[in-house]
Amino acid sequence: MKRTLLVLLFFPLLSIAQDEDIKKESPFSHYKWEIGINGGVNITNVSGMADSTNVLRRIGNLYGVTVTYHLNKYIAIKTDIDFENKGWTVNDVSVMSPNGTESIQNVNQHLDYFDIPAFLHIGFGNRFKFDFNFGPYIAFLTKNRAFYEDPNGVEIPVTEDLFQNFSATDFGLTYGAGIDLALGKRWSFGFDFLYEHGLKKINTEGLKNTSLDFDFGINFLFGEKKKK
Repeated sequence: MKRTLLVLLFFPLLSIAQDEDIKKESPFSHYKWEIGINGGVNITNVSGMADSTNVLRRIGNLYGVTVTYHLNKYIAIKTDIDFENKGWTVNDVSVMSPNGTESIQNVNQHLDYFDIPAFLHIGFGNRFKFDFNFGPYIAFLTKNRAFYEDPNGVEIPVTEDLFQNFSATDFGLTYGAGIDLALGKRWSFGFDFLYEHGLKKINTEGLKNTSLDFDFGINFLFGEKKKK
């Protein structure tokens, strides 16, 4: 993840320096496709908890690839294919310790997903575009880990059904805004601030995922449109 963030940070400067023939017109008008890599951080939580006062957000990572198809200068269809951390922390939970005694702990619930949002990507501008995004997402659970930490910082797994029985899939809506900056004739830098609002109950308690995503990306444009 650190390597991905370094690439996203330094590549735009390198690309601009190497491109000596940057045209004034927007390259988004000349190419049909963009493909790239993306990465960032998210702030995740859960809705539907009976007592939400003891629930804390989780800060995680997301990374993957981005594919965009430009319908015209303003409207595109965009999808991210991401690995994304989700989850939350519940304070003051009564759990059974490995030695068979009951104790009060702060339990971390980590749910990792293979996450695929697909949305309309509506942008206004020339080389610098401001975008609005809206569409559905579907996600597949890849890892479920519930634990608390003992006084020495050692993770102790929690095996109660409340923290283990989660659906293998999730779906909901994605919406937000972002920017796209053309770096040359074929490269662009993008940033999206997105909110994922889960619509599916992911366990028998009726919990639903929520996520604020801060997503950066570097994209390559290709598939030149025929001039009319």
